[in-house]
Amino acid sequence: MTCDWLVPRSAAAARRRLPAALALMSAAMLAGCGYGNAQASPPGAATAARTVPERIVRAPRGLLAAAVPQANGIMWALGGAPGTGLFELDSSGGQVHGSVSVSSAARSVAESSAGVIGLALGTSNSGALELRDGRTGQVIATVALPAPARQVTVGSDGSTFYVLSGWRKSASVTIVSSQDGKTHGSVPVPADAVSIAPDIPQASLYVLQKTGLVDEIGISGGKITAKFPVGDNGRSIALNPDGSTLYVLKGTADVANIAEVNVATESVRRVLPAPSHCHGLLVSASGSQLYEVVGTPGYGNIQVLAL
Repeated sequence: MTCDWLVPRSAAAARRRLPAALALMSAAMLAGCGYGNAQASPPGAATAARTVPERIVRAPRGLLAAAVPQANGIMWALGGAPGTGLFELDSSGGQVHGSVSVSSAARSVAESSAGVIGLALGTSNSGALELRDGRTGQVIATVALPAPARQVTVGSDGSTFYVLSGWRKSASVTIVSSQDGKTHGSVPVPADAVSIAPDIPQASLYVLQKTGLVDEIGISGGKITAKFPVGDNGRSIALNPDGSTLYVLKGTADVANIAEVNVATESVRRVLPAPSHCHGLLVSASGSQLYEVVGTPGYGNIQVLAL
């Protein structure tokens, strides 16, 4: 089932006999999009909030990753089946404004505030970051990485890319300028790191491990300054624009949820639902929306939660 839209309201929905039926129908539709499978929280943990998406945006089949929408509402999405491509989407309705074919080794995508796309590539024996023109999608430069790429994200300055890459027994984050493609050092991280988020001053990295442990690592010295657990099977991490809250996707492809973490106390404030086959999280520039990136070979969508 391709679950791209919620059931629309109609004039008939105002009739007294229909609200319960519509509620059941909406629940069924959301369950088909992956909701209704919220993982139970351990005793004493924050309980899952009853939250449903405010909208579900169409996206290419096989969606793997997406970049935070720009000020004009346009975002780049990575996916496609059977081929892999970058798709320029309207984040409000999912209309495709353009696309370009990319390597099947593409793993993650981000975009600078100036419109430079960072496309992270990872094969079995190498990694690279492609810098692409956000107007055309064409390659500007290619930056070699020390290992196959796992994720790319952009810092709060809007111009610095942070690229997680790794082998089975080692991993690091390479810092790359989107303006000229020059690297500005690297930070060693745990080998099982799956996702990263730089803090607002860009002095530290929040590093999510597969075990569900989050490390805070200083960028200049590479030292771990704090660590705290958020739950098993870490998958993706994102930081809100004021730096006060982390959102951590955890669980399996079929059953997952999102821990909303208070950065100051390093504690889980509440647990939000996540759809099945959710690959990653993005927080809007305003901090008012959470984007859940969902994809299988049969469908793709971006589910938007109000925060």
